[in-house]
Formats: sequence, C-alpha cells, structure tokens
Amino acid sequence: MRCKIHRGCHEIGGNCVEVESQGKRIILDIGLPLKDQNAVRVPDIDGLTSLDDSLLGIFVSHPHPDHYGLLQQITQPVPVYMGEAAARIIEVSSFFTPLPPIGTIKPRRYSATQPVHLGPFQVTPLRIDHSAYDSYCLLVEAEGKRLLYSGDIRGHGRNPHLFQQLLSNPPPNIDVLICEGTQLGRDPEFSYPNEHSVADRMVEIFRETKGMCLVWCSSQNIDRLISVWDAAQRSDRQLILDMYTAEIVRAANHDPLPTPGRDGVKVFLPQSQKSRIKREKAFQIAKPHYPHRIYPEKLREAAKHSVMIFRPSMFGDLKRAQCLEGATLITSLWSGYVRRSHDDLKELEQEGVNRFHVHTSGHATVEELSQFVQAIPTPRIVPIHLEDRGAFADLSTRVELRNDHEWWDV
Repeated sequence: MRCKIHRGCHEIGGNCVEVESQGKRIILDIGLPLKDQNAVRVPDIDGLTSLDDSLLGIFVSHPHPDHYGLLQQITQPVPVYMGEAAARIIEVSSFFTPLPPIGTIKPRRYSATQPVHLGPFQVTPLRIDHSAYDSYCLLVEAEGKRLLYSGDIRGHGRNPHLFQQLLSNPPPNIDVLICEGTQLGRDPEFSYPNEHSVADRMVEIFRETKGMCLVWCSSQNIDRLISVWDAAQRSDRQLILDMYTAEIVRAANHDPLPTPGRDGVKVFLPQSQKSRIKREKAFQIAKPHYPHRIYPEKLREAAKHSVMIFRPSMFGDLKRAQCLEGATLITSLWSGYVRRSHDDLKELEQEGVNRFHVHTSGHATVEELSQFVQAIPTPRIVPIHLEDRGAFADLSTRVELRNDHEWWDV
C-alpha cells in the first residue's frame, strides 16, 4: 500500500489523500482549500474527470468544505461515501449559503465502526469529536498494512468521550498515522477551554443584557448550537433560529438540538433566505416551520427575552424591525471570520450593540494533539492540515514530513 497527499502538507484546508494498493485506489477527502478558492481545480487524479475504473471510491471524513468542497467538479461516476447526517447537512448548506454543493453525486452512507470493503481495501469509519457534526477518523487496511487518517479532531467539544476512547483504546498495529495539526503555530483561541465554559459565559452575558441577545456562530457547529440553547434556557430566554439554522437542525436529527416548537424555539425567516426560497420555488422548506415562525413585527416585543442565531446579512432585517435597542452580539466563531466582517460589525456598534467574543476552537489543542500522537501505537506519523510543520515534528520523534504530490510507501 502506498499513499500520496495531493494537498494539505503545507496548508490548513484542502485535504486530499490518495491511497493505492494492488493497482486500485481510493481517496480520503477532496477538499476546497481555504485560500485562492476561485482558482482551484479538482486534483489531477485519474478517474475524477476521465474514466479510470481503478479508482474505487472517495471517503469524506466530515461536512466541512475544506474536506468535501471539490466533489462538485467530479465528472465520472466514482462512488462517494460519507456519514448520513453529513450528506443532509451539505445539501442544506449549499441551498442557503455559498458553500459548495456536491453536484449530481448521490452519496453512499457509512456508519461508525462498520467496515466498507472496496477491492483490496477495508475502510472503517471511527466517530470523533469535532465542530462539524458526523465527523470521523478513517482506518484504511490493505495488503496487511493499516493507515489511520485523523480527519479533523478535538477533545474539548460536547463529545470528548469519543476522543478519550481513541486515546484509551486506539486501533492496534497502525503502520502510519496521517494527523491534522491545525493549531500548531497559530494564536490559540482557548480563553474558553471547552463548550461548557462557552455556555457559562453566554449565560452571564444573556443575564446582563436588557435587549436582544444575538449570537453569530456557524449553523453547522452543532455543539455550539447546543451551548447557545443551554445558555438561553438557563437565562430564561427563548431561542430564535433563522430558517437555515432550523434546517441544519432538521438535517442533523440529533435529539439534544433545539428543534423548532420544542420548549419555545422559534424560527425567523430573513429576507435573503426568503428570497432564495421564492426564487427556487422551494416552499416545501418553509412549510414545516410555519407553526413556529416569529415575524418581523413581533421581534421588538420579544427582544428582551430572546436569543437569536445571527449572521451579518441579517442586520438590515433587525434594523427594520427596530429590535436592537439594548442588544448585545456574541461572536462565537474563528476570529479570522470576525475580522473579515469588520465593516458589518462596525454598523452594529453604531447602533449601540455591544460585542463580546466567546469561542473555543473546533480543532485539537497542541496538548490534545500531543496526547493523540503519543496514544496511537505507530512507528510513523505524517502531519497534514497545518502550516507549522516544524512544530508538529517537535511533538514526536516518529514524525515524517512529506510533501504534496509525492508517493510514499505505507
């Protein structure tokens, strides 16, 4: 068995790993890079845009575009495997946002610990804690060799037991671990060390706020939605979801989530999302939410006892509804995204909206990475999804630094 990393050895995002055995091949992730997205084409891999039946399948570790975002460029009928909820989340996101769709592909579902057999390969998904719901490590076996691909991992979300299970009972006899290293060399965003501390701080802010509490977070960050809802309930406030977030909740189909109609959870339809539904004549999306809708004319009255999932595109809706008096905004996502929206946030500040940043990363801390690589019983570790390769090499003497586009034996 041999391996080629097409992208990710020198950058965060855009993961794509090709694995070959006995003349047959599979791909682990086929992501859109976080930089220079418009210029990127699908990797030059036989079987993606030209017929080659030696390519047996593509396995997507989780529904973040830097791991699936180039699927829409594939023109050949290559089987694509991902988690069941992940496929639904991608579908919803591509309708409401500029996030990439998966084109005409009909994904095949895999399940945790259930091996998928393709030619000489056996691929076993292992659930892992990450900010994306339905995330997996992928164990690849062929020719007596075992390769573990981490995908994106962390140990401080709302499912830390998944991370701890891997530490305490890792797959045995691994030959190579391909491991993400996002946080190495970056400014840490761990003022709040876990999701519970995020929720606790939100409770304090919600209780101190006289008007509407706005929370800007990724709707795909299922853990964060649970944290916001937990804080809202503890603060005696109702939660208002925009319709995109409500549809993500439906797609995830995860019981702890704030389902519209449950414990007073409401749904607001911003003008941008309303226009998209009308333009696409997708009225079946809005219909199930009608009994739980809150309309613009009711927002001002509801503001003082409400928390709303927010994004900058909704500012005009809320300003017209005159519901921003005494409001606060919590930004609860990577600070890089916040910096890119400086002008939009400035408008909110001019309306008198106070802002707080309350966030914990979706990726493993340096300490968690160290625990992970020490726990996996393998003689070789190849880093991916990182910028500081030298810092990863400091984690273990077993680290091998590889370059994009080179084949190497497992």
